[in-house]
Amino acid sequence: MINHNNKMNCIKIAVLTVIALLTLPSCDKWLTLEPEDGVIREHFWKTKEEAQSAVMGCYSALMEDDMMQKYFLWGELRADMVGLTSTAKDALKYMKNGEITSSNSYTTWSYFYKAINQCNTVIELAPLVREEDMSFSESLLRQFQAEAVCIRSLSYFYLLRTFRDVPYITAASIYDDQTFSIPKTQQADIIDSLIVSLRAVENDLPLTYNDLASTKGRFTRYGLESLLADIYLWKGDYDACIDLCSQIEGSGKYSLIRVGREEVLVENLTTGVPDTVYYPNTGDIEAMFNALYVNGNSVESIFELQFGTDKENGMLSLFLPTTPPVQAKMDNFNENFPSSLIDRGWFDIRAEGFSYKQGYVWKWIGLSRDEFTYRQSGQRNTNWIFYRLADVILMHAEALTQKAIQNGNNQTMLNEALGLLKQIRDRANAPESTDLLYQSTGLIDARTLEEFILNERCREFTFEGKRWFDVLRHARRDNYSERNLNYLLRLAIYAADPEKVNSLQSKWSSNFGSHYLPINEDELKVNKQLVQNEFYQQ
Repeated sequence: MINHNNKMNCIKIAVLTVIALLTLPSCDKWLTLEPEDGVIREHFWKTKEEAQSAVMGCYSALMEDDMMQKYFLWGELRADMVGLTSTAKDALKYMKNGEITSSNSYTTWSYFYKAINQCNTVIELAPLVREEDMSFSESLLRQFQAEAVCIRSLSYFYLLRTFRDVPYITAASIYDDQTFSIPKTQQADIIDSLIVSLRAVENDLPLTYNDLASTKGRFTRYGLESLLADIYLWKGDYDACIDLCSQIEGSGKYSLIRVGREEVLVENLTTGVPDTVYYPNTGDIEAMFNALYVNGNSVESIFELQFGTDKENGMLSLFLPTTPPVQAKMDNFNENFPSSLIDRGWFDIRAEGFSYKQGYVWKWIGLSRDEFTYRQSGQRNTNWIFYRLADVILMHAEALTQKAIQNGNNQTMLNEALGLLKQIRDRANAPESTDLLYQSTGLIDARTLEEFILNERCREFTFEGKRWFDVLRHARRDNYSERNLNYLLRLAIYAADPEKVNSLQSKWSSNFGSHYLPINEDELKVNKQLVQNEFYQQ
């Protein structure tokens, strides 16, 4: 019998070998993003296999070390779950404390635009291949273009949440005489364009591919719908978000990894009265950790980047125990993962040994939940998860809660949202100490549930590059109402060094442009039509 892990590694290696070959300097010129000579269209791809290789090159572009680190740093560094060690670069420390300038190296976006251009090239030139290769079907062409649209949209979604307004380019840069010195497009307009482009190709993607690594590592219709639901949630179109999440949940293609637990009646440590607690199955916890983060491509996964022994995950250098610049911010973890007040045996499985271990960012480097074994050279091939079912469920719950608020605290919607939240908490064995509605009776308070869901996203997606974007999404609602802005101001307490908290809160409350990064000075030099984000203008 073939070992399942070995089989999965073989699948990854086979797929990634193709991807890796596309990025070598000796590759054919049709893969060059910006051809050195005046390349004309006739010199591009001739067969559907070459067109498919170009599509795989778009996925490969997402896996560049620079982009991998920024998925994490842009989504986590300014938030409250990570800290920095003495080995961290000054640029990281400045960003952590909100002291960001246009010379900060972590504000560069060039690799994102390289990925975008790769996608634009596929969208523009793949149709010409059908004139050369009669076996290249129209449906396969549309699929390749749809995949490129999804990758491009994902790249723009990161850019607009990080910089707000950015240049929006949908034409390929493939000729020497082309110039793309263009001004920024407003975030809201880009959001609308992404929605239109994704909706246009929604039916062109397959539900699955022929192998597991491709089904999880390439955009399917459900991967597109997950990204689109996320975009709708950012926009505040809650009906559309709810509809998409419902489709994914009802597809039968995904399920939460099960963790068994035992219900036990014990004496409440506080009241002395018998109460119910839950003891999780430790074997199931280890299996879940392995499925999600050690092996990858779990039954819960919707879209994740596929790394292998021939292509290591460049993000992991941030966490490896030798000299890690990034670590878990333990004082905040103690607040987010407290033990049960009823009985210490009832604990959240996502805490020690799962998200973090001995202060390290464990879910990306650990090879075991129980033992201190982590990825060595040659093993740093952790997949990066963009979307999994738990994310869709919590997006659904958030959208329902916001819809309920718009409809006078509609209790039907709030109860449905609470039921979705309970699915995540039950699987995580989350104790009553983090339940904001514990033993409450009567009507559900919508604002309490809103905060409850945001807190749960923090616990569920710790170190998955979502925390800053989640809090910012809440803060900007209702044009930064005082209540919503407070989500950011509370975040600052753990986000910055203690002596920097007041100044950071002042920046975040007085100028909302400070919630986004500055455009890097090198980009301003290259593109003369760019204007620096107003908060950072001298």
